[in-house]
Amino acid sequence: MQRDLNLSGSSRLPRPRGPRRALWSRGRHGSGRQPPGLMVRVTAIGVLAGVALVLIVLQYQVRGLEADATAHLYNLVTPTAAASNSPVIWFGPKTPEGFGLMITPDCSSALLIAPLCGLGMVLIRPHHPPVRRAAKAIAAAAAVMVVGNLVRIGVIALVIRVDGIGAGYQISQLVLGSLISVVCIALSLALLIVILRAVT
Repeated sequence: MQRDLNLSGSSRLPRPRGPRRALWSRGRHGSGRQPPGLMVRVTAIGVLAGVALVLIVLQYQVRGLEADATAHLYNLVTPTAAASNSPVIWFGPKTPEGFGLMITPDCSSALLIAPLCGLGMVLIRPHHPPVRRAAKAIAAAAAVMVVGNLVRIGVIALVIRVDGIGAGYQISQLVLGSLISVVCIALSLALLIVILRAVT
């Protein structure tokens, strides 16, 4: 008996079933490569880890840049200058009423942003919110913290100018400054949650 194999027709070989089917699918679609989404998450985690490491290791240089940026911003409304060799902001430089505020490690935005990067690395794990949404949430929360720290420095300087370097500094630093920091942290975390829960 002669069998006719239709090589030019549209018939296909049957797919194997069971374990052989899994091997057949793997051979057809690739050799077990990682999905692109996983590589994006790993890259994002590496970037956040690098940013946190820079903020911690180069914290003195970061505080100097923060003082310089703050001085340029407040110089738009009142005479302000940054020291050239230390993270100090001078309000009313070259005047008898002038005073300087040093941005210490405890008062720097880096102290708040570094833990936020650690939180971001947890959020970007597999089976968690999309990387783009998590990145937007982290960036928005960091922006709130930076703006809040700028406001805190301005409030401290204003109270010192009104009440003097003694009582004014104690009230503004220990009471008002701490209150502003707590409010900004709460707002940044609330904004983080809202963005992560947003439906796209």
